[in-house]
Amino acid sequence: MYTFFGALAFIIWGLVPVYFHQLEDFSPALILSNRIFWSAVILVTVFCFKPNLIDKKQCTARNISIAFMAGIMMNLSWLGFVYATITNNIMAASLAFYITPVFVFFMGFVFFKERLKSPQKIALFLMVLAIVSYVYLDQQLPILSLAISLSFASYIAIKKLIKLNTFGAIFFEHILFAPIALWYIMTHSDSLLLVDFGKLMGTAPLQLVSILLLSISILKTPLSKISLLQYIEPTFHLALALWVYHEPISLGQKSALIIVIISIMIASLKTRKKITIENANKS
Repeated sequence: MYTFFGALAFIIWGLVPVYFHQLEDFSPALILSNRIFWSAVILVTVFCFKPNLIDKKQCTARNISIAFMAGIMMNLSWLGFVYATITNNIMAASLAFYITPVFVFFMGFVFFKERLKSPQKIALFLMVLAIVSYVYLDQQLPILSLAISLSFASYIAIKKLIKLNTFGAIFFEHILFAPIALWYIMTHSDSLLLVDFGKLMGTAPLQLVSILLLSISILKTPLSKISLLQYIEPTFHLALALWVYHEPISLGQKSALIIVIISIMIASLKTRKKITIENANKS
């Protein structure tokens, strides 16, 4: 059941571009501002009914500052993702979220002195090879994909430093940016209709429901399995880009995606082998 919750979270995120395509008449900044503000409204409402969801002892200046930095990275990643979606460049988002876990491995090795296992080393090498092949074949850097990926990987890395519970971290990541988001909404919504506000407000529950499902899943699901589940999202993005929105795919993108998927398959086989051996030892 917990694994199902995790899979469902990534399925929702994978299908988010379908919703965002209905918002292509709005600017990415306005979409992001509405997601931040209305998410903050929902979180404040929940807090009013359940104040014990936040441990006041954890609300130190250090933890709130780190949550602020995490929020910046999350919002930058979302801004890039929204831009990719509404400009018919879902392929760039797909590539970004395929790359992200490998950047997370790398940041863990560099900043947290985590030991890289053989599958992770192979994945890192292949990811670099994927980017090199993209640059060579398309004669350009995958700037949008790298921007989305690096900012989201940084968000995950920064969250390792936060000593707040799940709700507290999500709460401060949104509430600290709510005033700026509200100001932007008020100054850029003169021509919006009521139905437009409804569409923009809908971005908030899409994000919060997914985060809640993933948070529940993490409680009982091994991180090794979570790391495999997260590839559901970019796979849905890829399918949408190719078969629903019929986006063109460049030779560089095709080459990079093939190399990335091969690296994922290698890492997956190694992980499954380890889990099988552990289960055999237990029995």
